[in-house]
Amino acid sequence: MSHCTSRAAPRVAPRGQRPWLAAPGDTGGAVTDPDMVALFEEFLGEEVPVTFGLSPRAARPYQYVLRDTEQRGLYLRDGHLVAAALQVANAAQEEPISVVPNRHLERRRCPLIVGIRGGTQALSCGTGPEPRLHLQDVGVMELFAGDKDTATPFTFYKTFGGSTHTFEAAAFPGLFLSTAPGEELALAPPPAATAFYLHRK
Repeated sequence: MSHCTSRAAPRVAPRGQRPWLAAPGDTGGAVTDPDMVALFEEFLGEEVPVTFGLSPRAARPYQYVLRDTEQRGLYLRDGHLVAAALQVANAAQEEPISVVPNRHLERRRCPLIVGIRGGTQALSCGTGPEPRLHLQDVGVMELFAGDKDTATPFTFYKTFGGSTHTFEAAAFPGLFLSTAPGEELALAPPPAATAFYLHRK
């Protein structure tokens, strides 16, 4: 099976977004995210068994502009990511996300370590009994090279539905990244999970 594949009905991608691609040999509506396949192959190689250590190609995090379906982007406010409709005047405040694979978790689920500022800060769900979404001054490449227990709180399973993506906290199954106007990025169960558009920078 292709990596980073989700099952969803085919749909037309919005203008400016990559169209969905059916997985080779699968006519049942599987949807493959070509960017994620490239990311995982660049960092981990083409085979499903994970090869530990960095790719010999000196891979770098992939960067994306992340927008919800209301076209709200993320910016930093008092050290927290906040969703807002960023106009031309303040578009420079938008924070792209940087992602690398989590090499310890199930590859077909697209486990991504998520950060900002070129990957110099990472988004954590915390390590306590309750989730606490916050940024930490740790690099995503450092987390990629680290152990499973260290990397998992910073990891989100990305599901691709053909044109939009959702992010489920690996450390807190059933909770997804969620946005609301002017509010901090949060974690919420499926009814409030946000679908995002991703545009590779």
